[in-house]
Amino acid sequence: MSAVHALASPRVVALGRELALLVFVAGVTFTATQYVTVAWGPAPCDDPAVGALVAVAAVLPVVLRRQLPEGAVLVAAALFGWYPATGIALALASYSVAARVRPLRWRAVVLTVAALLPLTIGLVGSGFQWRVVVIEFGIAALVTVAGPVVVQTLLAQREQLIGALREQSRYAGSTARLQERSRIAQEMHDLLGHRLSLISLYAGSLEMDAPEHVSEPARLIRTTVRTAMDELRSTLGILRQSEPAATQPADHTGTRADIFQLVRQAQAGGVQVTLSWTGADLSEVARPVRQAVHRIVREGLTNVCRHAPGAAAEVVVEHGDDIVRVGVFDDGRGARATPGTGLGLAGVQERVRLLGGTFAAGPVPGRGFRVTAELSLAATAPLALAADAGTEQPEDTFARAGMSAVLATGLIGAVAILVVTFNTAMFAVPGGFDARPPYETLALGSTRELVAQNVGLDSPIARMASRGVEPLPPRGADCSYTHFEENGTAMVERYCFRRDLLVEKTRFALPRV
Repeated sequence: MSAVHALASPRVVALGRELALLVFVAGVTFTATQYVTVAWGPAPCDDPAVGALVAVAAVLPVVLRRQLPEGAVLVAAALFGWYPATGIALALASYSVAARVRPLRWRAVVLTVAALLPLTIGLVGSGFQWRVVVIEFGIAALVTVAGPVVVQTLLAQREQLIGALREQSRYAGSTARLQERSRIAQEMHDLLGHRLSLISLYAGSLEMDAPEHVSEPARLIRTTVRTAMDELRSTLGILRQSEPAATQPADHTGTRADIFQLVRQAQAGGVQVTLSWTGADLSEVARPVRQAVHRIVREGLTNVCRHAPGAAAEVVVEHGDDIVRVGVFDDGRGARATPGTGLGLAGVQERVRLLGGTFAAGPVPGRGFRVTAELSLAATAPLALAADAGTEQPEDTFARAGMSAVLATGLIGAVAILVVTFNTAMFAVPGGFDARPPYETLALGSTRELVAQNVGLDSPIARMASRGVEPLPPRGADCSYTHFEENGTAMVERYCFRRDLLVEKTRFALPRV
């Protein structure tokens, strides 16, 4: 269950981050619709209902940015041409294109189209007001397309540098570990090897000099010591390896013949033990699994010899399609000796855990003691080693949180730039930037919609600049402002309405600063 949680947790975290991003995009877009608008959109997005629809539409390319980055960025670009408030969606889609689209030439084509598509929509919608469109959508392209591409490129270079540094650190750490393992192996060889050699020598002498009824146990001691020496050399060889042991079978450890040999050795030591093997041999199973099977059986039989002498035991191995089950059982009829330290079983349990298996050991009421384990045949390396590459460390969590905060700040800053950009320069009526509509043609009584079509929307910049210098507006009137330049003088035109009908129009110059 813990392994399932470990696999599901990153997915849940990733899903939560994605949902938080979508909510963030929708919220920022809806807020921006109240401040960024153009005259040619299908519907005025300063209406909250229209703004909500635009915010929902902005979420679509963000959802598609991973699976279909090219389509997502083109949808976001078209939407941005109609509603510049959706710039945050275009920025995220451009970032995904820079990160995911290959080769470089195709990526450049997609991003170029994404930058030119809003410009084209703006030109057509504004009646080809080239100067204003190029300035505003040019700045917008830098903010929503070029900026995210540069950010992604820098972050990719940063990740490559961090990866190189981690690899260098990992290499240095593995070298130090190898040296320490070699030192430990040398110490074990000098201490244990010498003692075991002496025991083998003494047993050989006893076998030659002792009477016939003593020579057989002496021979068994000498054979067991020789096996222990072989196992010690194998273990020391593993400690001296610079790389993990190959996962393909390299010897007969854990095979049917090996387990049968362990059973025969236990029988020679006086243990009544039988072997029950179900399924095919384990010769083609990965070496770590076979080593675990060998260790489980050996430790189980050792426990029977030490703690239940005289008991009948059974070794069970079941080789299934995906798993192998191992068990050592005794009937509990032997004389129970003093309980051991439990360190042997703890080592076996740790080995099984690292391979992602399950382990159980303990007394069975009325049936003695049992040691059982279940191992997956797909395990090729300890999970503790494999998890190092996929486990998110605390420092990685903090770094990711910091990057998320920087991303959110950058996106909000980009939207703020778009708000200032599209509210600074005002679009004129269709027909050209310098072709101002005749001031006299807008008669009193004209509707607000007609005035907006000919003059443009209200300019906050012109409204603020007119404070203190404009004539008093008619009482109860709602006025809109637009500005232009005439013979080097900044001019403002004010149109005042009552009930959406034009009741006054005024033109005045702004003082020079």
